[in-house]
Amino acid sequence: MTWWETLPTLAATALVYFLPGLMILAAAGLRRLNLAALAAPVSASVSGMTAIILPYLKLPFNPVTYFTVSVLAAAAVAVFRLIRRRRRSAAGSEATGTRFTGFLGANFPLSSADTGVWLARLAIPAAVVIPAAIISLRYIGGFGSPDSFSETFDNIYHLNAIRYIADTQNGSTLTLGNLTAASQGLYPAAMHDSMALVLMLGAPSVMAAVNVGTIVTGAIVWPLACVFMISRIVGYRPFPLLAAGILSAGFSGFPYLMVGFGVLYPNHAAIALLPAVLGLAIEALGMSRTPPGSPLAPVLALAATVPGLALSHPSTLVALLGFATPVVIGRLIRSWSAAREGLVSRRQPRLWLAFTVAYLLATTAVWVVARPSLSSAGWTPFQTNARAIGEILGSAPMGTTTAWVMLVLTIVGLYVVARQLRRYWWVAGMYAVGAVLYLVVSSWSNGFFRNFLTGVWYTDSFRLAALLPVVTLPVVVLGAEWVTWRVRALTGALIATAKERPAALPRAASGVIGRLPASSGIAMGCVVLLALGLGAQGGTLSGVQNRISTIFTTTPTASLLSTDEVSLLKEVAAIVPEGDVVVGNPRTGASLVYAISGRRALAPHIFGIRTPEEQLLLDHWDEAAYNTAVCPAVKSLKAYWALDFGNTEITPRAEPLLGVRDLADNTAPGVKLVKAAGSARLFRVTACG
Repeated sequence: MTWWETLPTLAATALVYFLPGLMILAAAGLRRLNLAALAAPVSASVSGMTAIILPYLKLPFNPVTYFTVSVLAAAAVAVFRLIRRRRRSAAGSEATGTRFTGFLGANFPLSSADTGVWLARLAIPAAVVIPAAIISLRYIGGFGSPDSFSETFDNIYHLNAIRYIADTQNGSTLTLGNLTAASQGLYPAAMHDSMALVLMLGAPSVMAAVNVGTIVTGAIVWPLACVFMISRIVGYRPFPLLAAGILSAGFSGFPYLMVGFGVLYPNHAAIALLPAVLGLAIEALGMSRTPPGSPLAPVLALAATVPGLALSHPSTLVALLGFATPVVIGRLIRSWSAAREGLVSRRQPRLWLAFTVAYLLATTAVWVVARPSLSSAGWTPFQTNARAIGEILGSAPMGTTTAWVMLVLTIVGLYVVARQLRRYWWVAGMYAVGAVLYLVVSSWSNGFFRNFLTGVWYTDSFRLAALLPVVTLPVVVLGAEWVTWRVRALTGALIATAKERPAALPRAASGVIGRLPASSGIAMGCVVLLALGLGAQGGTLSGVQNRISTIFTTTPTASLLSTDEVSLLKEVAAIVPEGDVVVGNPRTGASLVYAISGRRALAPHIFGIRTPEEQLLLDHWDEAAYNTAVCPAVKSLKAYWALDFGNTEITPRAEPLLGVRDLADNTAPGVKLVKAAGSARLFRVTACG
């Protein structure tokens, strides 16, 4: 399969990821950047919440119900807005659509006063298209083929979960668990739900749905979210927005790291949404450079996007609470200052003080409750404090090559923050929160404080490294805007000097510069931004892309599935009847028979509660000829088939799972070899009739 053949899958992915949000937000009156950037977070909320609610209504979760719910939600929003308009009109209010329900800031075209019409029109499209092209090409280069998959531990679950949701048409976060009736439980499923919808819409394979969905998430959802966040922090102006988009493709920590490690698709999906939701939180708290028309609008938008964030991965909701803490404190300080100057009543800072205390208590409670058990947090520190600080400043977490452009822009950005401390100190505060989390998890010794602070992320440095770009980007954009401002000012000064005092410049230079139009400074600023973006695509990103390429390459000795094993799995659907179950050691990758062939695996994940019958077959399937307990279980579960992928396990454990071990040396009676590809073999039990 070629990437060109995935265009229908790309179209289906775009529909699933954006259409519900576009309909609902357009009905609410959102336009332009607000509409585009918030569509994916709202769609994730619709997907995740719909999958939870539909089972209670005895309805399946599929594209029909998903888009029906989306249309109904958009209609409800439109009706609500219409009712508000009529009521306000009847009361004599000025009738201007969005004023009746309030509107988000920056719901209007970019101003062309400072940069000219052409840049005002092209800034946002360019801020999305440029990083989309860069990130897409890097992902495509890393994946290699649309049907490739990550040869990593977590991928067994993610690929099978998507197949499971598509087959059962039930994607509830409350019951997804470990993909069997016996192991139902809580698991954040919004990402899996969306990709399962793409599979149901006709994606040629689970892997194609996942790879295309991953590209859309990293290359489109992430840059849009970044541009939206910067519009709230730095301002709704062409240069900061263009810088945000271009530089969002320059971090190794995200979007690439969550695909090059794990593989952590849910974290990848959630972190891509995080900047947009953080931008809404900033606006809802009244700290945005582009204030809303009504305080209610960003609160409602938050309510529409937070479920998608939490149901993609709840640890990212905890990150949102942490990153927003300096913003909350900043709002309290601003309110207090305004009261001292007589700009607001003295009651307002008291209310904000009460809110701040409640927020800090709630955040602390969530931080404690959301932590998994320490038995799941096995990652240890691996470096010194000094090295961790260098990695933070150089946007080079987890030992990657220093991103020199990002390092310089970070330092310049911190200089800008220091020069405008009253306006931007809380931006440095957000950066400090992310920096401290990574510093502690990667370089502090194990103990209560490290576990308390980073336990939500399993004390895993990779997961916290992926969060750094969210809070580094505002600092970097401030630095980039300062650089472009200086370049524009210098260009303007040179042009003015060449025209007014040509003798002050060399004759050749004066003649050339004097003929330049006044808008040349704007053009030079754009050139500098593009150069910075190009410079950010240095060795560190090539290294991360190579890492992705390595783990997405199937070889004869690959860690999860070898080339022989993949070849055999692709033939299983033509051999094993639909409805039959295949036994196999999940730690050898045999469980991926479900994702690849569509035939159910007895153990679809390495972890999970097994029924007595399931455990019996995992331990004794090859004893069917002489163990009288085996055949009744085989017939009950229709588990007539077994895969022997040898003894190499991706994560060896004490639990033996010996039920297919005797197949390797042909000593198991009552079974027949049906198909082999190299050392990978498919057997059928004959002793059970």
